[in-house]
Amino acid sequence: MQDLSKVILRPAILADAEPLEALSARTIRVKYPDIIGAETVEGYIASGAIAAYYRENVATLTVAECDGVRVGACAIKPGRIDLMMVDLEHHRSGIGETLLAHGEMALFAATDHIVLDCFRDNDQARRFYAKHGWKDGRLFTDADSGIAMIELTKAKPPHLAI
Repeated sequence: MQDLSKVILRPAILADAEPLEALSARTIRVKYPDIIGAETVEGYIASGAIAAYYRENVATLTVAECDGVRVGACAIKPGRIDLMMVDLEHHRSGIGETLLAHGEMALFAATDHIVLDCFRDNDQARRFYAKHGWKDGRLFTDADSGIAMIELTKAKPPHLAI
């Protein structure tokens, strides 16, 4: 476990887009080929969709930094965790848990139930979310990519209820 006292969460700024794109590409290239296929991974990276996402969603993003280096990000939209990304070198360090808890708290301030989408075959991510109280929801296929997905759900914990 990393010393989380060195991890700072802050709102994203446009200058974060390029470093977060690089972080995402590195992580996706290692983690996703076995889940969605190497050709799909490389096509996605080459499409520019990662850079576009970070530029277009900067207002929804929280960045995790450690010693001035961007190590992860979480994007929230109404009722939804829209993105969770942690640099491959920082997986299982507690940064993902910190970002997820931050996103959940912000969302639960406005609603009692939240969702996120996950690749159906991403067993590591599904175990991570299950450990943090997320439940399997509906199965679906992403309309753009044809990739099998699962919607995960979480109800507001009783200790947060007012």
